[in-house]
Amino acid sequence: MSSKAKRKSIILEIILIISALVLGALIIVMVWRNKTTQIIEPQRTLAGSFPSPVELMEEDKQVYFAYVPVPDFIFNRMNGVSFKEDTPVAREDLRYLKVLYWGIDNKPHQGELIVHKAIAEDLVDIFYKLYRAGYPIEGIQLIDTFGANDEISMTKNNTSCFNGRKIAGTDKWSMHAYGLAIDINPLYNPQVLSDGTVLPIAGEAYADREASFLYKIDEKDYAYKLFTEHGFTWGGDFNSSKDYQHFEKKIDTEDTME
Repeated sequence: MSSKAKRKSIILEIILIISALVLGALIIVMVWRNKTTQIIEPQRTLAGSFPSPVELMEEDKQVYFAYVPVPDFIFNRMNGVSFKEDTPVAREDLRYLKVLYWGIDNKPHQGELIVHKAIAEDLVDIFYKLYRAGYPIEGIQLIDTFGANDEISMTKNNTSCFNGRKIAGTDKWSMHAYGLAIDINPLYNPQVLSDGTVLPIAGEAYADREASFLYKIDEKDYAYKLFTEHGFTWGGDFNSSKDYQHFEKKIDTEDTME
């Protein structure tokens, strides 16, 4: 073989070796990327999701059901809306509570509430147990989302607690103004005044408590059981007007001390 032919053969071998090395490197990169995707992508998919009721563990309670003093960014939403100058409770006595709830869409969601510090632990336990039971709630948003308009919030079937307002048609502060009352699925559990007025107006179809329908709160309801066990009074037991969505807890001054 001539020297020229040998050189061509050597060059060809070198090219083949380089090609093999490049191909091997590409395979290694592809395998690494595939393994990385298998490990990382599920974590990205799960980020921001929540355990289902059957997956929730007791140790998850403090993670998904927790409260803190009202942060500035939350208070800025409330100030002048649900929290007004003459609101009869101090900001320091309120707590910002986050909970999980099982939506009527059969999916988990995170909700937020402003509550009086005296009932914060009660609500942590109640909402934890409601979630574990898959108790359906349509939404839990701060009433400020609806401009602190109770009628709009109820019509949207929004479960809420604090709202610095007075009882409709009176000069008396509502228990909501102290963060000591909560309304659960209010559209399906309306307030029926003594004169027959139904609030919200859209809830009139659910004012007949003898009828059978979903999300109805009565003495057999699980929410009723939990709230009353924690010392709350149900609005469905009121003497004159009936407030089927409403649970409230009266407290003594000493009970508010931490």
